[in-house]
Amino acid sequence: DPKELSQPAVHGHLLTAVAPRPIALVSTVDDQGNVNLSPFSFFNVFSSDPPIMVISPAKRGKDTLINAELTKELVISIVNFPIVEQMSLSSTAYPRGTNEFIKSGLTEVESTKVKPPRVGESPVSFECTVDRIISYGDNPGAGNLIFAKVELMHIDDSYMNDQGRIDTAKLDLVARMGGSWYTR
Repeated sequence: DPKELSQPAVHGHLLTAVAPRPIALVSTVDDQGNVNLSPFSFFNVFSSDPPIMVISPAKRGKDTLINAELTKELVISIVNFPIVEQMSLSSTAYPRGTNEFIKSGLTEVESTKVKPPRVGESPVSFECTVDRIISYGDNPGAGNLIFAKVELMHIDDSYMNDQGRIDTAKLDLVARMGGSWYTR
């Protein structure tokens, strides 16, 4: 019974049992134009018509939720093996206003339809507008679902196959398992 366990215990069970989870690098900007970049394994595709992706930031910690609420825009960039170490560097808890692109060594690339930049090294990025945000409370571990409508997709041609589809083997995605475990 989750009510009889501590929040960290419930969190640990969920993270280990529900895996692998894809990892997204989510870039946002605040109302002053400061760029933020954060990784999320509470992330997935939700709908293809309209194209909707979902990320779930917690209230405390990173600035993604605050920025998404303020500006209603974000970019979701896919994490593959060649950028896994930079993704890890972007997950550090830096002070508000710190640009994690600089801290991680990833390249900011100007987006076409939204203000947040995309990750230049990512094989696939999605420029999104925030459709809605659902909050599940203020307690530690309480999730917030950000429904992000895909406005534009950027796909690196070198990851495409002869049929015009993304080649899974070339993509070499990384996913989060439980604890400190990852998978390719």
